[in-house]
Amino acid sequence: MSQPPQLGPNGKGALALLLTSVGGFVDAVGYIALFQVFTANMSGNSIHMGMYLGQRNWPELMRPLCAVTSYVVGMLLTRITIGVAGRKGIRRIASFTFAVEALLLFGFARARPEMHLGQLVQLHSPEYFGFVAMLAFAMGVQTATLTHFGTLNAYTTFVTGTLTKTTESATRALFWAWDYVRQSGTSAIVAHALRQQDVRETLMLSSIWTCYVAGAALGVLAKARWEVRALYFPVGVLLLLVILDRLRPLDIEEEKRQSVPKSG
Repeated sequence: MSQPPQLGPNGKGALALLLTSVGGFVDAVGYIALFQVFTANMSGNSIHMGMYLGQRNWPELMRPLCAVTSYVVGMLLTRITIGVAGRKGIRRIASFTFAVEALLLFGFARARPEMHLGQLVQLHSPEYFGFVAMLAFAMGVQTATLTHFGTLNAYTTFVTGTLTKTTESATRALFWAWDYVRQSGTSAIVAHALRQQDVRETLMLSSIWTCYVAGAALGVLAKARWEVRALYFPVGVLLLLVILDRLRPLDIEEEKRQSVPKSG
């Protein structure tokens, strides 16, 4: 029985944009509801941790610390799961990890915590830390599930590295354009540019950043209307990806990298 084809380069690119939008959406909703705690952007949480350490504000320190810990545990367990799947030759493992993420977001969306002006009231209660852990763990799962999109490596829940890579690719593309114009003039430069790898990577990486910002904007708008129930939207997207993975395996590259190396 023939294996179903995996997702092609164009499909992988669309998947990266879609997942990055989900990351921005969830991070924005969580940041507002959880009172300035990121559930995907761990750089921001790390800065908050340093600030609270400097202030010796131990109760406030626990909030970003909970997010960072849950995020790392989510990534670790997901990479272990993908590693086991790769070694056992199990395809479509993304169906499982995305289902776990969707379940966590669904649980948060159905919760009815005490809120005031769109934010949870009890910021140091066990319930609050449970909510932080749910969203941060979910984002850790998403981050670790897919990082290789064809020839492009990108993370779908934060974009600091994406901006760095965009700048690097754009710089190489500018040097290529300069050399091309000097040698061949401006004739057909656009057609050649669209086939140039650094130009394509620059466009793709900048699109990923744009989708993250757009996802955050949509998250804010949706939360203003539906509160935490806004997370039903990314849940729906993830369920569609679960179905897609059953038809066209999504994370073959991830599984291959975790497979048992052949002995020499």
